[in-house]
Amino acid sequence: LSIPFVTAKIAISKDYQTINKKKKWITNISSRKIVHLLRDKFDCILSTSKTINKDNSLLNCRIDGLDNNKPDLFIIDLKLILKRKLLLNKLLNKRKTYLVTNKQNAKKISAFRKLGYKIILISRLKDKNDFNLLYKKIYQLGYSRIFVETGLTFLNTLLKNKLIHDLYIFKSDIKIGKNGRNNDTMK
Repeated sequence: LSIPFVTAKIAISKDYQTINKKKKWITNISSRKIVHLLRDKFDCILSTSKTINKDNSLLNCRIDGLDNNKPDLFIIDLKLILKRKLLLNKLLNKRKTYLVTNKQNAKKISAFRKLGYKIILISRLKDKNDFNLLYKKIYQLGYSRIFVETGLTFLNTLLKNKLIHDLYIFKSDIKIGKNGRNNDTMK
């Protein structure tokens, strides 16, 4: 079986921080517009519940004239910790949103289904083979181009396992200094 083409993006400050503790954005409006245009070029976005819970982003294309209910979304949430009150829940009836989990908690899964999430059960997500199995499942659902928007830890896992074909780096010309940090727990 084939797997999708996977592209990721990361935003960093001039001093290589990935999180700004004082402001929501690290990069400028032009960089954010480019990301919206990139989203329009992909079948789906892959993110994590940790990233979505922290950012509360719609993860859609918000450019006039383009379909702002797309692309579809895959959220990796192995522990079913996704918050119930998120902005993206307003789009659940307008675009397909999948929750990828390994939990067999029928009550929580039922609650997410009632909200409009589609559930994908996996046994685990620990190594390159596990990720390739997930990629194949995504491909079988009709998605051939994935755009990864996530935090540094998950991105590093994908990079370490050579699971990304292209990487966009958006680098600010501003140093964040003590107001920034890298939220990577992998070494």
